[in-house]
Amino acid sequence: MLQRLLNEPTVSVPDAARLLGVGKSTVYAAVKSGGVPAIRVGNRVRIPSRWVREVLQLQADHGDDTS
Repeated sequence: MLQRLLNEPTVSVPDAARLLGVGKSTVYAAVKSGGVPAIRVGNRVRIPSRWVREVLQLQADHGDDTS
């Protein structure tokens, strides 16, 4: 899961919840309220990996800092 966070552009809500130490329903509620950025593809919700890394204060190992 950590490798996906460091190498994939987005993570699933269940993965984001595990990484953040909260429940899936908490993440879905935060997405709905605008507290967590999300990308919706059909009825799937994906969380930007960059946002999760920033919250956890992690760096990507391949230097994808394009901001």
